[in-house]
Amino acid sequence: MPVQLLKIVKGQSEIPLPSHLQKENLQHLQEGCDPTNKYIQGIVTLSYPLTKLRDGTDLFKIVLQDSDDLSSQINSINVLIYGKMAEDCAKIICNGKTFIVAGFKVIKLPTAREDGRHDCHLEVSEEAGSAIYVKTEMVQIILPCSSGNMTPLCSVAPKYVYTPLNHLKDGTIVNLYGIVKFFKPPYISKGTDYCSVVTLVDPSNVKLTCSLFNGNLDSLPKIYKVGDIVRFHRIKIREYNGQMQGITSGGFASLTFDGTVGAPIVPRTSSRVYTFMDEEQKTIEELRIWAASNISISGPAAKLSGVQPMLFFDLTCQLVGKAKVDGSSFLLKVWDGTKCPYPTWKVPVEAKDLEGDKVLLHQLRDLAVDILVYDNHVQLAESLKIGSFLRIYSIHTKQASADNEDVSHIEFHLHGGTCYGRGIGVLPESNPDVKELK
Repeated sequence: MPVQLLKIVKGQSEIPLPSHLQKENLQHLQEGCDPTNKYIQGIVTLSYPLTKLRDGTDLFKIVLQDSDDLSSQINSINVLIYGKMAEDCAKIICNGKTFIVAGFKVIKLPTAREDGRHDCHLEVSEEAGSAIYVKTEMVQIILPCSSGNMTPLCSVAPKYVYTPLNHLKDGTIVNLYGIVKFFKPPYISKGTDYCSVVTLVDPSNVKLTCSLFNGNLDSLPKIYKVGDIVRFHRIKIREYNGQMQGITSGGFASLTFDGTVGAPIVPRTSSRVYTFMDEEQKTIEELRIWAASNISISGPAAKLSGVQPMLFFDLTCQLVGKAKVDGSSFLLKVWDGTKCPYPTWKVPVEAKDLEGDKVLLHQLRDLAVDILVYDNHVQLAESLKIGSFLRIYSIHTKQASADNEDVSHIEFHLHGGTCYGRGIGVLPESNPDVKELK
């Protein structure tokens, strides 16, 4: 059988690999090498849907990472599986499984790669005499399904290696833990992707700034405040102006944890399948303790009852109304249960243009404030749902008075750009700050 499941008992396979096979290192793999009596082993970090070629042949593509050599510049390779083997593999392979292949062909790619993968790929098929072995020693992650029952999902690999920030090397793809020292909430980049910028530190006292891109907003790390702890898998490291930087690569994934000492260790992720081992809880707890003594976690947060003119602050609030003002600005009506001590500016908009519960807006007329957001924040503001809980970062309060008014009032502005972390984040109802707000 060309595709075999290897059951692992106490670290050993019940059915050992053929004795003539020797493991080949990805670093030594090149076009023209003799793959006879060689096998490649790694962890599946990315798998693509089963497709058909024009001639009707099935094709299944995976990305294989060498788990024994994460620090090398080339530590992953594309594997193309054809025919009946493709169909069989698509049924049993998912991210995290250990994959072994023998009898492969090494094909040189026509162009150089910059994503950390090998400049060759492997082609595998039953006709070529290939053999595939998939290890079944896995740790099962159980998550609630929509019915509320606990459903076992795809099993994932139990062991990852994490690189301290002071051991990063240019051109490598690594897994790492870090504490958020600064971040910019996701915003639309110059292209079509969302971008988030995060600066991380760890007990090695080295900083790493990461620029993360994804076309899906939910696929970016769910960071709510300085002091949050993130775990990044498969982030690419590049050196720029003498400093290491992180950028997203194929298969990038993240988990985010509250950095508060004693808080529940519950990962925030958009993926239903992920690995989180018992020993990693200790890592989170150790990073929390270190951060409590080494990072200023309390940000410039304020209640509406405590705002002053010429202040920049972060506000946790609920959205009760919104309206388009013009092409470069958008109105958000919010409240946080407290009352601003100053008269507040009311942005003039037509009642028919204001979205929100009219009865509630009337009830909150003395508590809700108008925040005018500009430029790159408009698109995200338009997509916000009435009733959602927000954290708006770096709001600017200005004191002004209209020409026909004797009394000055407070205006709230979220200026364009992302300097000082300006932006808007949506908080889940499970967030501790939202519970406090309620």
